[in-house]
Amino acid sequence: MADVKPPSKHAAVLDVYLNDRKLCRAGVGTTGVLSAIVSWVKLEGPAAATARRLNRPLEEAHLHVGGLRANTHRFWSQRALVDGDRISVVLSRAARWDRPTREKRHDPERQHQQERAYYRRLKEKFEGAPARGAATQFLNVDLDLYASEPLDALVAAFGKDVIVLHVGKEGRRHSAHLELTPSPRDPNRALRTFAARVSSLSPAAKRSWNRASVREFNIGIQAAAGPHSFEWRVEPETLLAVARINARLGTTVYGAAGA
Repeated sequence: MADVKPPSKHAAVLDVYLNDRKLCRAGVGTTGVLSAIVSWVKLEGPAAATARRLNRPLEEAHLHVGGLRANTHRFWSQRALVDGDRISVVLSRAARWDRPTREKRHDPERQHQQERAYYRRLKEKFEGAPARGAATQFLNVDLDLYASEPLDALVAAFGKDVIVLHVGKEGRRHSAHLELTPSPRDPNRALRTFAARVSSLSPAAKRSWNRASVREFNIGIQAAAGPHSFEWRVEPETLLAVARINARLGTTVYGAAGA
């Protein structure tokens, strides 16, 4: 990897080794944050049942080496670990360090949108049914992507008109979950808008899209005690738009607690 020269002569760096083989030298300059984190998790109970259903591992260990400077997150290494792996981290001073493999700039407005979307999902999860008198209704369309490679560049190509609910590893796969902002109140319009965004992606982003193993537009419906029935229809134009970009449709109905 090419070295990066800091603005001053020497700065704190982390030399990280896996089984005595050097992985990277991480550095951000004279101010900022550096971290080398080893994490382990083993699921049980409902979480384990969900992992089995999704064919995901119940036990995992990972190494993450990253940093933060000037509102930009930097990543040097993120890899799975196995029993017997030995991690060494040496804190020292140096004038040069390895270039990050990936960078992601912090966007306060996007973070605000993500937090609002996350709050809305938690509110639906823990408060259950909509307020008394509310009717069954369309909520939004989520774009769910799964792939064997990172999806950060593809997500960035969608621009700032999407809310990134998540992008990163989910078990052994990479995933991304997006919503439009603002979200159209008509599902056909939301689906066609999303499909148009995909059609306008750059050639490199389209190749990443086509390599994804799952490309699904998921229509969210909030159930309530009434009315007796709720209907909506996918227009032919919408079906064609989704088919042209080789995506599939799914539906999630959120139950009305106590109904």
